[in-house]
Amino acid sequence: MLEESAVTAPVQAIGKLRPQIKSSAWGSRTVIAELTGRPSPADRPEAELWMGAHEAAPSGICGTTLDELVARDPVGALGPRVAEHFGGRFPFLLKILAPQSLLSIQVHPDAEQALAAAPGTYVDQWPKPESLVAVTEFEIFAGLRPYADIQRVVESLAVPELSAKLAKVAGSDQPVSNLLVSLLRCGRAEREELVAAVVAACGRGLSGPDAVAFEAVLRAAEQFPGDIGAVVLLTMVHRVLEPGDYIFVPAGVLHAYVRGTCVELLANSDNIVRAGLTPKPLNIDELLRIVDTDREMRPEHPTPGRVHSFPADVPHFQLHVVEPGDDAIHLPGADRPRIALVLHESVTIRCGDTDLRLAPGESCFLGAGEGAATVTGRGTLYLATSGMPNS
Repeated sequence: MLEESAVTAPVQAIGKLRPQIKSSAWGSRTVIAELTGRPSPADRPEAELWMGAHEAAPSGICGTTLDELVARDPVGALGPRVAEHFGGRFPFLLKILAPQSLLSIQVHPDAEQALAAAPGTYVDQWPKPESLVAVTEFEIFAGLRPYADIQRVVESLAVPELSAKLAKVAGSDQPVSNLLVSLLRCGRAEREELVAAVVAACGRGLSGPDAVAFEAVLRAAEQFPGDIGAVVLLTMVHRVLEPGDYIFVPAGVLHAYVRGTCVELLANSDNIVRAGLTPKPLNIDELLRIVDTDREMRPEHPTPGRVHSFPADVPHFQLHVVEPGDDAIHLPGADRPRIALVLHESVTIRCGDTDLRLAPGESCFLGAGEGAATVTGRGTLYLATSGMPNS
């Protein structure tokens, strides 16, 4: 329940955001700069553009930051049900991701796992389910292949060391989970031999049905020589999303984003556990504790009409995409917190008596207390809202 002291006089909860840019070696010097109308190339690789209220990088708004604005009037900013359910904390985080090389293989906890973890494991106590919609072709590994598909890939590679590992788990109750454990717990000498043999086999298989996945594995091995993550990728489902395609990645699902540009919407958390293909610390024990080896995911394609509202199995967020149009159309989520991001061309959002023009790459926050809003213009609008909690 919200403390009474957290609820103060209403504040204006509408305005343009000043997002935070996150730099990383896997980012692009051009993509985010060009999408936001800034000089390109940028001085450093820009990997992520954050729009939200996470304490590590809150967006600026109206002379303050979004987290501070929400703290001053959580009910006005979030709506009474959302404010009550999330204890007055902003529930989601909107991003642009621009990987030019592969991100780490990683997984995120659910709420119970984050709370049960050893102190210092996570940077906050929230779950981190994710969703994304592709802006360009977006290459990903997400979720683990069914056992029969892993068996097919292993047989096609014909690497004795890998075939032996698969044979050892073939009769177990959870062969996929057990194979993952076997790979991630390889000793150094075994790991180096296995990675070298698998990478060589992938190089020979570039004309087969898994050629695109094998090519991504080769790039990963070149980026991180000797890393067992290159072999783990072969156990994961490889996809190339087309622009407009959407995918929801629940907590617990192993994934690695390869390259492209997407808009990502996730719970307001930065909790990450890494399994490989990164210079950052790994936590194999925690990853194996929380990973879900059975969850199947399928991309969603845009629905007919100007507004596409994509599903998410969590109350923290929902992603909507509003296509360009000269006629005003109502934005979803009038009773919830909303962040709107426009790409490609400009739009005008009308909320009450306020007209807010967003140029390409600009974003704004609309508090739940501001009510209904409409949009017109030639830009594509990516609208993040909370879900609506049941209680």
